Amino acid sequence: MKKTILFAIMVLVSIVLLGQDQDQPPVQPQDEPQGQTAEPPPTVPVLPEGRDLKTIRFPRAFIHAGKEYPAGKYWMVLGEKDGQAVFFVANAAKEPMFEELAIVKPKVRRGGSGFHVDMSRTKDGEYARIKVTAPNEWTLAYFLFKK
Repeated sequence: MKKTILFAIMVLVSIVLLGQDQDQPPVQPQDEPQGQTAEPPPTVPVLPEGRDLKTIRFPRAFIHAGKEYPAGKYWMVLGEKDGQAVFFVANAAKEPMFEELAIVKPKVRRGGSGFHVDMSRTKDGEYARIKVTAPNEWTLAYFLFKK
């Protein structure tokens, strides 16, 4: 019986000793530095991987998902998300702002193997259209101009 109690005490003591960090003494509340917090530095958001379309200039303010964006230059990347083509839109400083699902159409006319990006307006002038021409397809995005 004495051996069992002695063995149990040794096990408990070893568990307590293993739980302590022997390299550093415990920090007392009065030893903590004043005014310093352990916050990580802010991370800079990065645009997703894809085809860099550079900047697109919107001549008028536009609306996306109910939010108004001013006229000006916006950085765009054509990428893929969940198997769908997506335009990733960022401000001039390349800080991501929103995504716009792309419309992909097979190219009707064959010919030309180049890659081209252009912006135009729909016939009624209500939407801005970004068109990316690739060898076998067109990729489109539409943005509603503010009235």
